Amino acid sequence: MKIKYQGNDKETAAATVAGFLDENGISAKTAIVEYGGEVYAADFDFSTIALSEGAELNVFNIVSGG
Repeated sequence: MKIKYQGNDKETAAATVAGFLDENGISAKTAIVEYGGEVYAADFDFSTIALSEGAELNVFNIVSGG
C-alpha cells in the first residue's frame, strides 16, 4: 500500500504502525509517531494502530544526551 511518510510517498507491506517501524528499522522504544492528527508517545503500543492506503505518517526519534 502507499502512504505518505515524512511528506513523501512510500510503499509499505506493513499493516500497522508497529510493522512499518520494524520494516524501516526504527526503534519503537524511541519513536514519537504522528498519525491521523494524533501524536503517540514512545511507550504506546503501535501494533494497535492500523495503517490505511494514503495515510499520513510522521515519525520522530527521541535523542538524549548532553
